[in-house]
Parts: sequence; structure tokens; C-alpha cells
Amino acid sequence: MKRMTRTTMALILLALVIFESCKQQKVIALPQERPNILLLFLDDMDPDFGCYGNTLTTTPNIDQLAKEGVLFTRAYATAPVCSPSHTSILTGCYSTSIGASNHRSSYIDKLPEGYTILTELMSRANYFTVNFKSNGDRMFNKIYGASAKTDLNFDRGEPENNGESGKEVFDYLQIIDPMNIATYFKGGEWDKKGAGQPFFAYANIETAKKHGFEPGRIWAKERGIAVDSTRVEIPQHYADTDEVRHVLASSLDAVSHADFEVGKFLNALEKSGYAKNTLVILLSDHGATLQRHKQCLWQSGIHVPLILRWPGHIEDSWTNTELASIIDIAPTILSAAKIPVPQTMEGLNLLGDALETRNYVFATRDGMNNFFDASRTVITKDYQYIHHFFPELPFRSNPYAKRTLTFESMLELYKGDKLDTLQALYFEPEKVPYELYDLKKDGEETKNIAFNPEYQEEVKKMQEILFEWQKRTGDSILDARKLLNVPTVPINTQVDDLLKLNSK
Repeated sequence: MKRMTRTTMALILLALVIFESCKQQKVIALPQERPNILLLFLDDMDPDFGCYGNTLTTTPNIDQLAKEGVLFTRAYATAPVCSPSHTSILTGCYSTSIGASNHRSSYIDKLPEGYTILTELMSRANYFTVNFKSNGDRMFNKIYGASAKTDLNFDRGEPENNGESGKEVFDYLQIIDPMNIATYFKGGEWDKKGAGQPFFAYANIETAKKHGFEPGRIWAKERGIAVDSTRVEIPQHYADTDEVRHVLASSLDAVSHADFEVGKFLNALEKSGYAKNTLVILLSDHGATLQRHKQCLWQSGIHVPLILRWPGHIEDSWTNTELASIIDIAPTILSAAKIPVPQTMEGLNLLGDALETRNYVFATRDGMNNFFDASRTVITKDYQYIHHFFPELPFRSNPYAKRTLTFESMLELYKGDKLDTLQALYFEPEKVPYELYDLKKDGEETKNIAFNPEYQEEVKKMQEILFEWQKRTGDSILDARKLLNVPTVPINTQVDDLLKLNSK
């Protein structure tokens, strides 16, 4: 038997090193043509799927997706409301870094110099970029198929899809019939895709938002899978009322309904023949349309589902427990597509090993529907710290929170002084200046330990991390008290009014 040359031995050792590295990362290094990308974006969605441990919802399609790829258990939104998070996903940046963190108020005309939107980079690399929109009226789009919502905080232009969309940043808009999945990846604008041209497709699915709760309830009852409201486990921060049980059960039925809509896209992808070379990414922008979830920086507001599947590149059925953020979506897509990642992008490649070195992620709460506020949070593997820069402003400081998110039965109990301290927190006229939670001991964040003498070093450490990040990324918060010349900021203060004062 011939002895191996030094070159041969070196090549074998190199191959073993690469194999072991890929094994640890659960990513299979196989050279293939550039992949297609399908981004399934679920608006207002907690990780309430079977694969995340929820036993009441019926989510076979999303559960199967997780079995065929990687499920992230510590993924976070960058904001607890739509437009800043949408902006982060398509720019790979915190919205504060580009000066576009306020929701439904002033929008920046364009991205700062050096920053680029994901769709533009994909289009330049000859990707067929396409957004999906269901046929029918606006509410039909919001419940079935996809709504084509982009909701960016920059370069919005005239709404082209619905009242929540900005400038159409995709090259094509595919009109689909949710009752016929043959229309998803064939016909219409799709036929303009070149032979062999890879695609970047985006489906914004709003099925499980508040407007989908009651339709979801009806849909689930028709199929015999409706959640029994008596079996719903009531979180400690909610009072156990008939309204709370009904809304929570309906919200879970809407999750099951959303899974059904996700299944249509996955089935259509399979039937089209694209599935084998498509990286599928499923995630949400923030928590459910519920009190203490949407618009709030607690775990319930920013902990989101995140699942990736890429046949031949990602091993089946594994779990990633590292800290992940939705700012990682754009760099991950670009890396998979072999497109250089701009240095201005702050996210990491989810399929690399960089997550293992990440020690914290951030999220921000600013203006909500043009009503001013400013809070920040930093999350590590053990703790979450929340800093409220204007504690005089309550959590329910905007009409949307009062109208859409509030449980009326709990509000009445609050007025009658019948809620415990944790349950009453959301209704109080002021916030505490800051909060700290031990995520390993108190995952539901029921006890704020920020003022416990034993945790003062941790509070100081988290504050230093947060303030250094703000300074490094240019996160500038309007000094509303100084601009208004008041000791405390009034509840109805408008972001746009402060910006005008600041510009003088």
C-alpha cells in the first residue's frame, strides 16, 4: 500500500477539520448553486407552536418545518411594534441606528449614506425579488394568504398595497389566490422570472393578528380543533376573567389558522419543485396583539419564533439556544446567496458560528402611533434589563394600547383596586425607572429585582452595556422635557411636534 504524500495528508486533515466545524455548527458545507429565499413573516406572533411547547395550538406545518431545519429558542425582535421591526429585518440594523425608530409618525426620506435595503442588494445580484399579495379586499388579504405589507420607516412614498405599506421595495408583486396554491409560484408576475434565476420571495402573513382572532375561532371550530378556553393557562400578569380566557383561546386558534396559511406556501413551494434549493425563514416581528405583549419590551413583547430550513445545508431537527435577533435575517440571506454583507449591517449570520460569541441583544420602544415615549432593553443569556427614560409616561400612553390591547375586564378590576401588583402594573399612571429580571429563575418576568440590594452590581453592569451601545450606535433620544420646558412629559405628546421643536 502506497504511503500518502504530505499534501494528501494535509488535504485529508483539512477536510476533517471542515467536517468537524460543520458538525458543531449543524451546517452542511456542500457547494451548490445560489439558493432561492422564501421569507415567511408572521405579523404579531408569539412562539405559540407545538415545536415551541404549546400543546393547545394545532401547528403541523410549522412543526414539520422545525423538524426539517433549525429552531431558535432565544430570538428577539428589535422593537415591540411593526414598522421599526420591519425596518430592521430589511436593513439588518437596529432602527435607532438609522434614525427610524418611531412607529406611525415621521419617516426618514431615505436611508443614511452607506446603508442599503436587502431587496436592492438581492436585485443587483440578479435575484428575482417578489412580494405576495392575496386577491380580494384588504381584510381578506389580512386573514388569508398574504397582505404584501412592508411597513418600512423610510422612503415610504405612496402606499401601493394597503395603508400599512410603504414604497414597493420588491421588483414584482405576485397576486395569489389563497384557495388555489397553483397561483403562488406560477403565472402572473412570476412568469417574468428568468430561467434558472434565483428568487427572493416575501410573504407577510397577518392571519394571527387581532383582526384574525374571531375568524380564527370560527375556522378552528369548523375543523374541530378550537382551543377549550377552560384549558388555557392564564399568565400571572393577567386576571382570570371570561374575557381574558376567550381572547387568549381565540388568539391561539388564530395561530392554528396562521399555520394553515403557512402550509399553503410550503406545499406550493414543494409542488413547484423549488423546495430542495430554497432557504425558508419563518419569523415574527414582535409579540401577539395582546396586553403586555405588543408595544412592550418584556419577553412577551419581543421574544419571537425563528425557524430556518435549507435542505442539504442545515441538518434536520436541531435547536439553537444562542441569542439571535431579527437584525440577523438580512446578513444570513446575503451570506447564503454569496453576496457581500455591507459593513453597516449590525446583524450576524445565523448559519455561522458568530452567535456563540454574542453576549447581548437590544430592543427599543419609541413613539407609538406618533405618541412619544422612549425605553430601551438589553438582554443577556441570564438577565433582561429595561430602562424607561420617561417613567412619567404609562405603558398605555397611546390610543392603540387603550383601544386594541387592553383587557376591559382587567381595567374595571384595576379601577376597583382588585388586581394584584403584577396585574396592575400595565394600568399604572407611571412606569418604574428601570427593571431587571433573572430569566433563568423567572422566565415570565413576574418579579422586578432591579431595586434588590443583591442585584445592584448587575443593574450597574447592564446600564453600562446599554449606554455604551447607545453611544456607539448613535441612538439619540429626544430630550422631551427640555424641548417642552416641563418637569414631566404630558401623555399626549406627539413625536412630530417634538421633532419640529428640535429642528428650530
